[in-house]
Amino acid sequence: MMPKHVPHAEVPSQKRQKRDGNTVALAHARLKAMIIEFDLRPGERLNEMHLSEQLDVGRTPLREAINRLLVERLVEFVPNRGFFIRQVDVKEIEDLFEARGIVEVGAVRLVVERASAFDLESLSDYWQQVLDNYGESDADYLVKQDALFHERLAALSGNSALLDTVRDINSRIHFVRWADLHGVDRKRTFEEHEAILSAIAARDADRAAAEMFSHVTHRSGGLRRAIADGLLMGLSRPANVAHHAPLSGSGGGDDE
Repeated sequence: MMPKHVPHAEVPSQKRQKRDGNTVALAHARLKAMIIEFDLRPGERLNEMHLSEQLDVGRTPLREAINRLLVERLVEFVPNRGFFIRQVDVKEIEDLFEARGIVEVGAVRLVVERASAFDLESLSDYWQQVLDNYGESDADYLVKQDALFHERLAALSGNSALLDTVRDINSRIHFVRWADLHGVDRKRTFEEHEAILSAIAARDADRAAAEMFSHVTHRSGGLRRAIADGLLMGLSRPANVAHHAPLSGSGGGDDE
């Protein structure tokens, strides 16, 4: 008689590796949220001792989480000074908006072709709820909903690579989106979403693509408006200017 198969129990080292991996993932997610939600501002030095206590994680998983942010280009390392939240690079943001136009125009064409009527109605209902609560919502909430709208729309393309790209761009243009949506023109931005949804519902790929291109182009102008209005003052590096040291006097206090 064949012996019964007995599953191998996880050895302590495997359990520890899994636990450490989860800790790094959670620390990374929380740090990324702090950056996106402006709790950590561009140019601010990461005080690892303070963050370790605040997030209740050890220095090793915290450093691994920071290294992930480094790869995602949300954090930069300055020799002999430490890790800093990246400042807004105007040329980089312009490049990202250009890429965003290409990606989201392509994605919206796929949405017209692939999205079900139920999914489109669900997205439209969600956005109508955001608009209904617009007057009572603060700018930070509206920034999150603006990004979420574009991510939900990209998800309906059925292409996970496009969705990942939209998410990556969203995280890297957050400061501009935040500054732009603190301005007086944000209602127009939100109304443009309705025009995009209308074109998609009509299954008009050309009109949907044109509405999306116009929307993204309009938003790229928000970068210049934000800088002109001083909303990104001290948070940005102008285009064609070499990297300089991050803002002094922020977040220091822990030596390696």
